[in-house]
Amino acid sequence: MNEIDLFLEKVRSQHFEASTYWAETRALWEKSKFQEWFFGIDLETRDRNISEIFSQFPETRSSFMTERESRKLQALPNFVTVYRGGQQSNIAGWSWTLDYNSAKKFAYKITKGSRPLLATVTDFPVEAILALTENPDSEELIIDPLTITLESAEFSKIRFERIKS
Repeated sequence: MNEIDLFLEKVRSQHFEASTYWAETRALWEKSKFQEWFFGIDLETRDRNISEIFSQFPETRSSFMTERESRKLQALPNFVTVYRGGQQSNIAGWSWTLDYNSAKKFAYKITKGSRPLLATVTDFPVEAILALTENPDSEELIIDPLTITLESAEFSKIRFERIKS
């Protein structure tokens, strides 16, 4: 069994306490950044696994973030513009940013310059952001991709563009 399967087995067997759950989840999230298919072998499995992880202990989810990150999330206006860089096969994902240039850079990095794509969502409700994390390059927003496509589509504007060098 790989690390994510062990973690999910622990979640499903209810061997977590709210007091330690989010610290372990954060450590797992940070580790996942170095592995493309960490949360599942395909996008459907990935989305199901991450959704299950973030649906646990919602009342203490802010513990996933540092105090500083939590304050930054709370300080955002009610609606923001979020960006995600990638390619057509992975543009619907969990990691978004408030920074256009960071999303663009990520799109080039992940596609190695081959047909990079940028998703822009304007008027996105901040209450739909699960967490904000600080990274060396920019802040990462964790957003359920179904929220982008279903719940916010009625209110937000979603635009996709091919990025040119």
